[in-house]
Amino acid sequence: MTNPTVDSLFTDAKVNQEALRRRSMTRWGANQPDVIPLTAAESDFPAPQVVIDAITAFLEDGYLPYTPTDGMLELRELVAVVSGTRYGIRAEPDQVVVTAGTAAAIWIATQALCQAGDECIILDPVDLLFGQAVDAAGARRVYWPVDKVTGHLDPEQLESLITPRTALILLCNPHNPLGVSFPSAIMRAIGEIAARYRIPIVCDEVWNEIVYEPARHVSLASINTDPALQVYTLIGPSKTFGLPGLRIGFIIAPDATTAHRLRATTHRLGASHSVTPLAQVATIAALQHGWPWRDALLRHLRRMRDHCVGRLNSIPGISCRSPDSTYVLFPDISAYGLSSRKFADALLQTARVATVPGTAEWFGPGAEGNFRISFATSYSVIDQALDRIEQFDARAARRSSLT
Repeated sequence: MTNPTVDSLFTDAKVNQEALRRRSMTRWGANQPDVIPLTAAESDFPAPQVVIDAITAFLEDGYLPYTPTDGMLELRELVAVVSGTRYGIRAEPDQVVVTAGTAAAIWIATQALCQAGDECIILDPVDLLFGQAVDAAGARRVYWPVDKVTGHLDPEQLESLITPRTALILLCNPHNPLGVSFPSAIMRAIGEIAARYRIPIVCDEVWNEIVYEPARHVSLASINTDPALQVYTLIGPSKTFGLPGLRIGFIIAPDATTAHRLRATTHRLGASHSVTPLAQVATIAALQHGWPWRDALLRHLRRMRDHCVGRLNSIPGISCRSPDSTYVLFPDISAYGLSSRKFADALLQTARVATVPGTAEWFGPGAEGNFRISFATSYSVIDQALDRIEQFDARAARRSSLT
């Protein structure tokens, strides 16, 4: 049974565009007032009240002290419990590494596990953070294609990409931007191959709570039984509870020894990579009491997904697969004959809708011919944007680009 009080948190009236233009600096605040931004993968709805209350209570005595660089023990204990009960990952608190966001977690894990001259296998397309982390380590990107139409990932192809220089496999599951939750058979096959070659896997699972039935999220660490395989699982509250600005994430390491190695890498980065006490107490509150909010958000997002996919597929020249996870869509616009960059630029200039183009810069070379939009907003906002996209004359924009 739905909770009408909680579900009412995701109505049109709850999207405060005036406040968002002040606070959402990478989305609403980054665009002109007449632009509808569907760019950054962040929610347009206020955070759970339990989180706000926890931050307010923490501030009541007026102290904002340093916190342990390894993170609060209470938080690490709670993350270990949640990882076991919700994701099937058996972990002790000393396996939980607290990071300044899941983006930082990707960077830290890559720094710790590979070095200059190594090769790292990453998906294509995939969020830009993976390639950036590989580059920062001085390693070389090796792209493993994901089928953009079916969402299929071929384990046999993975084995063909492995060389003596392969140091790491980086996965994104659920996948951004395709919105695929890879099935257990695929994850098992990946794990078996990686174990055979003794290659560790870093698996970004920050979207693990935004999955729509009948799809199911399968954490690789929960089904791995081979001691030869080391799986580093990345999770965080940013997508689950709409808290990206807290900049907090976690790495669930295979054991205490590897967790210590990750913490040593974090410490070398200096105090700027520790996590604020506000972020930690807020995450404790979310993990303890925020699940009704998340459940209601997921119901809203499922309705939004179905609505958006239906409308986009009714527009000539656009084809959009329905994702089984995340709150982003990756429509195909190759029929227009425009590059992803030119399509997104023309859409912004003429229709005043901001999107993320499917360029190599953002998602890798395999993203060309697509663009990404976020639908974690209200019906009113998304319908205004879809109306503009529907009225947008991409073919006229193509003719203009050729003159």
